[in-house]
Amino acid sequence: MENLSLFSLAILFIIAGAVTWWAGIVLAKTTDTLDTRFKIGEALGGMILLGIGGSLPELAITFSAARNGHIAIIVGTLLGGLAMQTLVIAIFDLFVKGKRPLSYLAGSINMSLETAFAIILTVLALLATFIPGKYAFFNMNPLSPVIVIAWVLGLLLINKSRKVARFNKISVADAAPGRKHHERRSVENHIFYAGKKNWQVVVIFLIACVATLFAGVILEESGSALATQLGIGSGLFAATALALVSSLPELSTGLESIFIGDNQLAISDIMGGNAFMLTIFLLADLVAKKPVLSYTGKSDFLFAILGISMMAVYTISFIKKLKNRYFRLGLDSIIEIVLYILGIVVLCRMT
Repeated sequence: MENLSLFSLAILFIIAGAVTWWAGIVLAKTTDTLDTRFKIGEALGGMILLGIGGSLPELAITFSAARNGHIAIIVGTLLGGLAMQTLVIAIFDLFVKGKRPLSYLAGSINMSLETAFAIILTVLALLATFIPGKYAFFNMNPLSPVIVIAWVLGLLLINKSRKVARFNKISVADAAPGRKHHERRSVENHIFYAGKKNWQVVVIFLIACVATLFAGVILEESGSALATQLGIGSGLFAATALALVSSLPELSTGLESIFIGDNQLAISDIMGGNAFMLTIFLLADLVAKKPVLSYTGKSDFLFAILGISMMAVYTISFIKKLKNRYFRLGLDSIIEIVLYILGIVVLCRMT
């Protein structure tokens, strides 16, 4: 795609982004529907399937980038995506009704555990960046499979904690967490695809998967070429533009959750997505045939620190229970926006 004009590349990127947005929303709704009808999320395999379905845009971009040897795109999309997806929660906060911020309404000890889980996996990814490429294990960074194992164990623990009353206890009377995951699965007439048969929902799911994969490849290739023509570092472009596009489905479906009062679910799905994205580094290693995290740069490291900092703010706010809103935002969301802007400013000066 390097031979295409800047205008053509931009059009391709926008079209692929629109397809990714549409397909990502369809994926979220179909996986939600299948989870409801078959209760697949109750089993470990089902939880993994749902995690893959929700992060298919990032998977497609990573696969294409690894195949083409665009390491900076991989790391930028995955580590940069942590900060971008966490920033989406601040957007949710804008649309919450009432006088209280989102973290106050949705917060519980379990929400802090889920966020801390994503932080721990990010720390593992950061540690992996210090392992030189020469210590690769079957072309993998030694910590890439460790991240996957930690993710699976974490899923089991989080799933158990959701069933423990003291972890889900809401300490304030006017909180409004909405439905929990198991309560969502118990709904007989689910909001999505209520008139469709099971096989029809599965077909829609598969079509959305294929569309996402094709759009992800176009996004990665056109994005890489755009970054080259614009003179922008491909890692920075991936951490901002690509991360934004791949976060659009989460933004749309999360807002739907907010509008129907499922405040806790909206945040939980974002933090679950953050955790799953880090497992994709194992796929990147296998496709690229090199330990991707061993070839990260300073900007990637900074983006990972930014993601950890932003998630840590919410970890604290779920416990602290900040009551007030300023310009329709909680103090935690305001801090998130400031942190992200400062991070982008510092990155732009570094590149």
